[in-house]
Amino acid sequence: MTETGMIECPACGYRLRPGTLFCSKCGIYLLSDAPLPTEALPKEKLPTPPTETEPWPHIVEGYEDAAIPPAATALRISIVRSGRQVSFPLPIREITLGRYDSSSIASLNLDLTSDGALAEGVSRNHAKIYQRENRLLIEDVGSTNGTFVNKQRLTPHLPHALQEGDTVHLGRLKLLVSFS
Repeated sequence: MTETGMIECPACGYRLRPGTLFCSKCGIYLLSDAPLPTEALPKEKLPTPPTETEPWPHIVEGYEDAAIPPAATALRISIVRSGRQVSFPLPIREITLGRYDSSSIASLNLDLTSDGALAEGVSRNHAKIYQRENRLLIEDVGSTNGTFVNKQRLTPHLPHALQEGDTVHLGRLKLLVSFS
């Protein structure tokens, strides 16, 4: 720590305010010089699958008919924890979701770092959303803590259709899907 109370990035020497987690110049995680791994969350802290008293939502069986509403011009993703809303114009080629990692060359279209992604078990490269014809699909790309749609855990690398009102969990981070 310098005499003015600022901290210095160990990688690039940039001066930052105390408590800063990531260097705003080089992006390194300041509490460690190694890439920050996603910790596996205890199963009891992940979204729970439905029970006999709370069956699977009827929508799971109807996903073969899931389609983007004809009047929709954008996909809107609401991050419940932070209240942030992000819109992506349709059609969508691919949206990658995860959290920032200074050691990765992969770029994210939706960086959830500022939404508490690390604490909620979001992997650096967690899931992707893409459009095929008039359907919007989500796919877990091998995340540590899983991707859930309406409490149903997705099989990694197996696309699952999304529709208006779906709840998506990346680990424990809750997202709401809508169209505008």
